[in-house]
Amino acid sequence: MAITTHEHHGHDHDGAVGPHTHLTSVGIDIGSSTSHLMFSQLLIGYPSLHQRRPMVLDRRVIARSPILLTPFSGDWNIEAAPLKELVDATFQEAGLARENIDTGAVIITGEAARRDNARKIAELFSDESGRFVCATAGPNLETIMAAHGSGAVLKSREEGLTVLNIDVGGGTTKVSVIDDGRIQSTGALNIGARLLAHDEAEILTRLEKGGRRFLADLGHDLSIGAKVEEDLRRRLATRMAHVLFDAVTGGKPPWDDLYITAPLADLPALDGILFSGGVSEYIYGREASVFGDLGPYLGEEIRKEAEKRGFQIFDSSEGIRATVIGASQYTVQLSGETIHVPEAANLPVRNLRVFVVHVDWESPVTVRSETAVKKTLSERDPEVRGAPFALAFLSPPFIGYGAVQELARGIDAALTSLPVEDRPDALVFEQNVGRVVGGILSSKWNLPCVDEINLSELDFIDVGEVVEGEGFVPVVVKSLAFGV
Repeated sequence: MAITTHEHHGHDHDGAVGPHTHLTSVGIDIGSSTSHLMFSQLLIGYPSLHQRRPMVLDRRVIARSPILLTPFSGDWNIEAAPLKELVDATFQEAGLARENIDTGAVIITGEAARRDNARKIAELFSDESGRFVCATAGPNLETIMAAHGSGAVLKSREEGLTVLNIDVGGGTTKVSVIDDGRIQSTGALNIGARLLAHDEAEILTRLEKGGRRFLADLGHDLSIGAKVEEDLRRRLATRMAHVLFDAVTGGKPPWDDLYITAPLADLPALDGILFSGGVSEYIYGREASVFGDLGPYLGEEIRKEAEKRGFQIFDSSEGIRATVIGASQYTVQLSGETIHVPEAANLPVRNLRVFVVHVDWESPVTVRSETAVKKTLSERDPEVRGAPFALAFLSPPFIGYGAVQELARGIDAALTSLPVEDRPDALVFEQNVGRVVGGILSSKWNLPCVDEINLSELDFIDVGEVVEGEGFVPVVVKSLAFGV
């Protein structure tokens, strides 16, 4: 087995100050079509004397595994043995042992995430639950990861562009609208290269529900074992590309379950499109091999359709590996001292998935805050509901404790409407308002309220015990680390 080594460095940080440390991370991505690993070394330190929050100053990819077609058994569950062989062999080839790994992520995405044993597979490869983020990624999280990993978010932020990222995989296509470096909306559709697959004799070996939809749309009804002629494969790809661009530009879907998520809102004026996912390798002409699916045809037809509709196509730094490019990073932060930790709070807590709530101080704060919390919670993927999570509140600097009290009342109203099993395990605030909010909520909710912590929607956190005599808690932030 051969692995690919590749170095990729971030921006120069000549003004950075010590101390620095290196972390070794591994990312394992198990997707609808392909699975692979990546090892990275992350340089952690302080960018300057004035910014005392540790961050990733540089990352270097140590090794990338070969790409494996995700193995499915006869009942279409994920087969663990071939994946374990890939993982073990890649560790050996990279000269790394499990104890050399500081952190990592095991992510199961797309059609693979819908299999009955997806969670067990993630746990199998996590090794040490306190050090690894293990997530069965639903379409919204997968879309966010693709937008970051492809370089679309970075390009949008650095060049002030409005960009559409279209991540075309084996089972699904994920779309995100990114304006000035911020993801404004996301959507996922049942379009992908392996909605049907065939062997070397062009005999159908795999057919997903979405594939049946497109076949029926063209007047065909095939079963496993039937021959799939090349002309039909090309017609399917052409139809998929047309449906994709109709859908993202506001056209009516040809059937109700084309979208996995809610449809995208009307597109703003775009500066261009950036593609990622396995099919993007064909869109950009980086791949010529065939794997018994629609990949080559779909890549060609999507590019034709984008050009025909007048979209500018931007190059992407990462295609098939966009979803997970570096696994995770540890960022240890210390909370402020204005926190609220109830006596009955069960700390430490580990691997809380972060969901971000954007709030402001415009009147009526209570109503607007309640609406914001409900919106964030309603947009979670069904696959992640029921798992422990934290709500992170991002806001402008607060304008007074009266507004903060109204914020607390809005949070209280939102939590009251939730079933017990669907309530957060902690609240985290960007501003130093934890003690005020926690004091108001304490009569009803046993919730730690931690403040002065910076989080994003790609983070998982561990919240430690209150440091004796200090009044703050350590928070370990495990973020998916993407190319910089």
